[in-house]
Amino acid sequence: MNERILARMIEAVNKHMPEKSKSLKQMLKEKDPTIRAKDGNEYYIERKELEFISQHVDELDWDRFRIPIILEMNDIGGERVVYVRDKLHADFIRKAFGIKRKVKGTLMLYMYELPKIRRRLRTASQVIFRVSLK
Repeated sequence: MNERILARMIEAVNKHMPEKSKSLKQMLKEKDPTIRAKDGNEYYIERKELEFISQHVDELDWDRFRIPIILEMNDIGGERVVYVRDKLHADFIRKAFGIKRKVKGTLMLYMYELPKIRRRLRTASQVIFRVSLK
């Protein structure tokens, strides 16, 4: 399979990703917090999830903390791992879930840790898929 076809397939899988993220501060003010995805759909973000996040993020960072939390799934040598590249997101996951594993400055999750996070942040987190072509 050539790289362009693979890139298109991954893009199709990730069409649920937001067109533009919003700040935690902004979403806490919204009556019905939603995010518009690249596919044009509006996704509702549950208020209880936003409130849970706000309990673990310093209020001074609310306007810099972007929603959704991006969980980047990668396949490395046949093993799937999840990276949290955003520093504020990584700090939040460390505080809220006690996961501290960093690889080259990036928080790394194993697949068995993902369900715990996704159950608690069903609407406020999104999984994207990346494939290394190297």
